[in-house]
Amino acid sequence: MRKISLENVQPGMILAKPILGGSGQVLLNSGVEIKSQYIKYLESMGINAIYIEDKRIEGLIINDLIKEKTRRETRLMVKEIMGDIEAEGNQSKCLAIKDKKITQTVSKIIEELLNNKEMLVSLMDIRAKGDYLFAHSVNCCVLATLTAIEMKIDGDNLKCLATGAMLHDMGMATVPDSILQKPGALTHDEYETVKNHAIYGYEILKKSPIFSARTGAVILQHHERYNGQGYPQGLVGDKVNPLAQITALADVYDAMTSERPYRKAFQPHEVVEMLQSWGNVYFDLEILRHFLVNIAPYPLGTHVFLSNKESGLVIDCKPGYALRPTVRILYTGEDMAPHPAPYDLNLAQVLDLVIQKVLD
Repeated sequence: MRKISLENVQPGMILAKPILGGSGQVLLNSGVEIKSQYIKYLESMGINAIYIEDKRIEGLIINDLIKEKTRRETRLMVKEIMGDIEAEGNQSKCLAIKDKKITQTVSKIIEELLNNKEMLVSLMDIRAKGDYLFAHSVNCCVLATLTAIEMKIDGDNLKCLATGAMLHDMGMATVPDSILQKPGALTHDEYETVKNHAIYGYEILKKSPIFSARTGAVILQHHERYNGQGYPQGLVGDKVNPLAQITALADVYDAMTSERPYRKAFQPHEVVEMLQSWGNVYFDLEILRHFLVNIAPYPLGTHVFLSNKESGLVIDCKPGYALRPTVRILYTGEDMAPHPAPYDLNLAQVLDLVIQKVLD
């Protein structure tokens, strides 16, 4: 299977991965043949990409880092928590009600990631426009926890990080939808309202039985930046809690690779390139290196064009060689003529070739 943008989806294609709603319900299931009305339905939901079956890479399975059931249940739990926060008068007890469930969910995510720690991030959650915050929270938890595992962080520190990353944006529940869904630039006052979500989330956590200083730091500081240009405190360098710095990277990566009301999603390789240029500027360079170890700039199924004018689909990507995947060469030339003798090319072994661009 492979991921393609919705604008390139054609009737007759087969859906390879279920599309879930904010409550975990299946909007369209895997194995469904796409029809014109389904494409219009997905457009109305604000979904910009889907995973489809592709006979050219038949048998290629893109596994998630956590189980689909775990992702679905976690997304629903985050939605319920944010709904409780939004409801007047529930801010002080919303986390107390779910404290055991939060702890159990965090333990489950950590366990599943420990079992898959050798796998690169090649598959990302597909979410509808109105479900962005819930899916984003789960993705950040997964990305941040995976990075922490790579950094040999364990025990209570790992649990505090995972909990904070999962709940890092819960203060957004206090921000009006008119601001969150605004397609254009925010006014100064609107931006100040959004910036306060880190403080709101921290204050909510402080009232709960799951509060710890480390989890609180993740929620309060996930928008701080290494050079002091972040918020809400403008902390500099190692004054920013390292667990918060890890979460900040996960937050930025998932946000930039997601469709937003005010811009298109960036491709993973574009975000990786930008992040690499921000080392010791916005993010601690050593933490950034650990984060990028787990990211596939060219996820499985990506259509890439090589410097020898051949192109094809990424079919394998090994940790340590993320920028040099194995490509199934299927086409030749700019006009995408079928290759007379398709073959698999491991770029880690052919160093004189480079990926020039990504095609959809």
